[in-house]
Amino acid sequence: MAIYRTMWILSSVFLLSACGSDDNDTVTTPSLSQGQFSLAISDSPTAGVTHVGMVMGELVMTDSTGVIHRHDLQNMAFNLLDFQGMDSHLMVDSIDLPSGQFHDAYVTIQQGDGNDGCYVEDGQGRHGLHVTNGQLPVVDFEIVAGQHLAITMEIDLYRGLSVDQGQYYLNHQAMWSIDNRQMGHLLGEVDPQWIADCETTYSDLTPASGQFSHMAYLYPEAVTNISQMADMGTNQSASFILPTAVSPMLQDGGGNWHFAMGYLPAGNYRVGYSCLGHLDDPIVDDITTGPFVMFKDSGSITIEAGTLGGQQTIHQCGNGNGGHHGGMGG
Repeated sequence: MAIYRTMWILSSVFLLSACGSDDNDTVTTPSLSQGQFSLAISDSPTAGVTHVGMVMGELVMTDSTGVIHRHDLQNMAFNLLDFQGMDSHLMVDSIDLPSGQFHDAYVTIQQGDGNDGCYVEDGQGRHGLHVTNGQLPVVDFEIVAGQHLAITMEIDLYRGLSVDQGQYYLNHQAMWSIDNRQMGHLLGEVDPQWIADCETTYSDLTPASGQFSHMAYLYPEAVTNISQMADMGTNQSASFILPTAVSPMLQDGGGNWHFAMGYLPAGNYRVGYSCLGHLDDPIVDDITTGPFVMFKDSGSITIEAGTLGGQQTIHQCGNGNGGHHGGMGG
């Protein structure tokens, strides 16, 4: 009898092991159809602002079957101005997602009132920041089984940030997100003679601070000459084309002028320059009805992603600065 019981127990163990083997196959199969997803954020700064506090709620995305996926960001808080040019802040790090297409993706933010949520600090204190629809949109994307997709969201604060009666607003017009394998970075060297000539030509438009705002404007390849280059604005006449990105020009300790634009989709562009950035309202058409003037056409460029993405393209405005492009991280 004891022998029978022992054999019965061994048979049961064998059957359970066999069932366990089937269960393991069932469990591992979904992992074979999963990929990983990461999301970072970067920005191009704006004048007169010292801190842009962001508070992130969750990442929301919808798969091809209509299932909504959510990833809690736990009210992640950081200063967006700490991540300029080629620098970025990792918000979502290698989460597992089922393979397939995802759409209607966005990151929720906590609208600010100056005390809680997103905010902006400037020379007049701390102010609430509202983002259109309370969301930062993310491009549609595809997860491939066994692969890792990394996307970076770029926010052009010069074009997207505006203020009205002490309240700041950030609109979607100045945001894009890009697969890191399909983007590159632009590093610009600026001819100091351009700086001097622009300030001299428009000396009557010197700002009260005495400091001109030297700006680089990036346009799509449809722009072929300076007469088509629009300033920042939400609407422009048919004869002008809005910039894709805008960046301040900075001067390093050696006196060299430079600028940086990060996370640009690979493709062809054209660069314009003006020292009158202080007269360029991000909402108003200042080139048609205002005093703003585009000073120089810096010619066409091609942004290449390179083998793995993130290739750096160096562009000279005029005679450049002799190849000294250090310190362009911002």
